[in-house]
Amino acid sequence: MVDKELTMTSDEVLDYIKNNFKEFDKVDIAYNRVSAKGDILGVDLSDYKGKPSCRVMIALDGEIISDTIEVDFEEYKEDIIELHHWPKDESKESVYIEVI
Repeated sequence: MVDKELTMTSDEVLDYIKNNFKEFDKVDIAYNRVSAKGDILGVDLSDYKGKPSCRVMIALDGEIISDTIEVDFEEYKEDIIELHHWPKDESKESVYIEVI
């Protein structure tokens, strides 16, 4: 169940990720023909090789693949299709975002 449904541009969704993703939140992101569902282990907003970055470490909840991945959404922001975000803090709303 999702509490809030939003439509955003790729830049707006990147800002959402930077400002709202916290450690141990649950997320399901569809980007670049990939779907990554799991727990957020960390968000790193430091520059990477002299460029801005938004690296998110996700522990995948896969039946076949259960691994940890790191995705730089600064690099893939144009490829994000949609995301579901369930904050660990249950007093906060879960969010579905469709990227236009």
